[in-house]
Amino acid sequence: MFKPTPPVVAALRARLGDAAVDPVLALRKPDLTPLLLAAAGTPEPLGRVLTAAACRAACARLGERYPGATIEVRVPPFAAVQIGFEAGSRHTRGTPPNVVELTPETFLALATGRQRWEDAAMQRSGVHAAETARAFPLVTSP
Repeated sequence: MFKPTPPVVAALRARLGDAAVDPVLALRKPDLTPLLLAAAGTPEPLGRVLTAAACRAACARLGERYPGATIEVRVPPFAAVQIGFEAGSRHTRGTPPNVVELTPETFLALATGRQRWEDAAMQRSGVHAAETARAFPLVTSP
């Protein structure tokens, strides 16, 4: 769950409008993840505040959906998460053997379904890194 902060809320309001943001903020424990992924699903650049927030929210969602420690997904400089599927090694310390590193733009394009895994530029290492493709997209584009 990605919690609201004033800069993120202001940036979301500027991008999506009050009508989209205010109902979410009215919830007792608002989660901005769906709004951030909706904002990231458009082709226009997000700006640093929303890009960072969307990457963190999407990484958190990946970790919730695929708990584990087999593969580390890195989105420098904003976020990283360890995920796992049914089988695979368990990483506990140091540099993990299975790493997928993406730019924030590529990561968000994959997360929102605007780009296919096969077409994405990324750095991968380890025998299980390719399994990460199963996790995308997190949502479909609006």
